[in-house]
Amino acid sequence: MAFDERTLYEIARHYHELGKTQNEIADSLGISRSQVSRALKQAQDEGIVVIHVIPPEFDFTDLEAKLCSVFGLRDAAVILGSAGSSRLLTQNLGMAGAKYLDKTLKAGHVVGVSWGATLRELVAAFSETKPTPREIMVVPLLGGQGQASPDLQVNDIASRVSMTFSGSHLYLHAPSFVDTPEARATMLNDSNIKNVADKWATADVAVMGIGCFVPPSTLLEEGGFPPDELIELAKMGVVGDICMRFFDVHGEPVNTPLGERIIGASLEQLKSIECVVAVAGGVNKAQAILGALRTGVVDVLITDDVAARRVLEMAS
Repeated sequence: MAFDERTLYEIARHYHELGKTQNEIADSLGISRSQVSRALKQAQDEGIVVIHVIPPEFDFTDLEAKLCSVFGLRDAAVILGSAGSSRLLTQNLGMAGAKYLDKTLKAGHVVGVSWGATLRELVAAFSETKPTPREIMVVPLLGGQGQASPDLQVNDIASRVSMTFSGSHLYLHAPSFVDTPEARATMLNDSNIKNVADKWATADVAVMGIGCFVPPSTLLEEGGFPPDELIELAKMGVVGDICMRFFDVHGEPVNTPLGERIIGASLEQLKSIECVVAVAGGVNKAQAILGALRTGVVDVLITDDVAARRVLEMAS
């Protein structure tokens, strides 16, 4: 027996809003309880009933304040960690980052973006946060990542951020690293690339992930580095990166031959940006987050409570 839309609505309203049992509804309509059960399922399938599961609210105000105090941050946002699912945590961090950008970006802002899984999820979250349009310009903070998935690529992320806000964007038609320092110098002298690079130190806001050397890691899996170079970086004490700029756990830049081949904003250029927002979480990234905070680049950290506590524990 199929029910019309009006009957489905009435059955659903009496059950979900008025609190009547399925037996009571069946008696009042002269139908069986199993028919009421099927009608409730049909109402859900047809979108008459939409179920939202609302997570409990957790107050991490003290944790956020301690992060700001210990590391001199302008702001911090801490979300509940996700047990056992790195993908779910990345999605939740992306949502938190999208909400933070929505309240931070102003018309006329130049916004720098990096690459990676967290930025991908941040962009995806805009479909739910639905920010109001505003005129911004979005620029990549480094070149592309070779064979990385298209939705992880910085040019794709820049394009999608700008479209979300009805703004504009520039493409950086260059790889994130080249074969020689001479090749890098040549590319940075190209007028199209220079047009983007000139905005790295003068952007108003930058949003980026933090790469780490502990799996799961987009940097290790999608960064395109030869294995021998990754091994060498680890031997030199590298714990993470911001825009392919490597640092140790103390926040000190680790100067490597690879660094001379990177096409992207330097740590000094990133420090010149008015507001740098880093979005990263997971206990596997704790060392990298600690090192990133100690570089002095990050103004705002968005992370989860498990990573935040671990970072503070290591810093004490």
